[in-house]
Amino acid sequence: MSPESQAVTEALPKAARRGPLHSYRELRQVPGFWRIVAIGMASKLPSSMVQLSLLLLVSRTYSVGTAGLAVACLAVGQCVTAPLRGRLIDRHSPRTVLLGCLAGYTAATVLVIVAASGSGSATAVLVMSAALGATSPPVAVLMRTVWHHAAAPGMFTTAMALDSAMMGTALVTGPLLAGWLSLSVSAVVPLVVIAVLTAFVVGLLLDTEVPARPAGRRHWLGPLISAPLRRLLIADGLFVLAVTATDVLLPIYAKEHDAAVFTGAYLSALSIGSVLGSLVLGTMPRFLARGPKLSVLLLVFAAGGGALALGAGLSPVAVLVLSPVAGLVLGSVFGTLRTVGSDLAKEGEVTETMSWLTSLDMAGGAVGAAVFAHLAAAEGSRTALAWVPAVVLLSALAGWTARSPSPKQS
Repeated sequence: MSPESQAVTEALPKAARRGPLHSYRELRQVPGFWRIVAIGMASKLPSSMVQLSLLLLVSRTYSVGTAGLAVACLAVGQCVTAPLRGRLIDRHSPRTVLLGCLAGYTAATVLVIVAASGSGSATAVLVMSAALGATSPPVAVLMRTVWHHAAAPGMFTTAMALDSAMMGTALVTGPLLAGWLSLSVSAVVPLVVIAVLTAFVVGLLLDTEVPARPAGRRHWLGPLISAPLRRLLIADGLFVLAVTATDVLLPIYAKEHDAAVFTGAYLSALSIGSVLGSLVLGTMPRFLARGPKLSVLLLVFAAGGGALALGAGLSPVAVLVLSPVAGLVLGSVFGTLRTVGSDLAKEGEVTETMSWLTSLDMAGGAVGAAVFAHLAAAEGSRTALAWVPAVVLLSALAGWTARSPSPKQS
């Protein structure tokens, strides 16, 4: 065992080395564990509901194309401003930032609803959608900062595995809830529910304490001054590009092969594999803490994506069977990206670092959806699926050196 690996292993709590479930039992000893878990789950539902809710609301009055642009504006607003909101939380009071964002988010929600009702122009809908994204309180990102400071040394990996599993669960339940509320009650109700839930989570987080960055000269690039972190962000963007490409291509494949009935099943199978994989990998913090863990997991995803592409040449049923396999490490990769980001973040820059990862998630997702939808239209979904592993391999290459040289004490 190398000195680095030995140091990491010694830093882990002994309970985490005794059995597969001890890591979660150790994590449960964190003060306020169940409260953090409950708030963490609640913080992820709004983000998993908002895109579909906005799409259904705007498309009720305007064209589907305009509704799609509104969702794109929402994502751009979130992507561009996320690092700034993270920096403000690191350098000022989370209470002030959260309340300011909540006030803007509430106002933007009301204005979006009014504009989408036909009282405004399509341009007004797009502007208000961007404002909705730009003012979104960074509650999910802040929860990762909470785990960073609350979890014992070596336990952050397990905490992020749990966080990723909750995100995967939210990505399944959130759209279902948004769709049901919109179609069964009113297209306005989901956005109201999202605003109320966001306000509730903000209220619970108002007393959150985030250690301030040490006084001194602050580089305007913030955490981006770190070369390993920049490589990590590239790996994150490419990874999410590949995940989004898979999410886009599977429904297209189902349509091309007269298997539309499998569309929802494909995406659900990916998510189920991701959630289960996250929980299982979270039981092995020692394994995850050794060596180039990110690249290893990405290589596993590349292999799963390759198997999925081969299955697409067989039958729609084969794709369904292989979808959970392809999704097995998705949540684990998301969690590991956050763990390595936490290792690389300087004290007082954790929230901004996590926010940069969130921005690259959105950027990668946008590029992946656009590029691979075009590729599928031009060359077919099977050809497009075959290119996904290549993107994942590039992500693994970028992530190879994107790790801290020594274990970081949380």
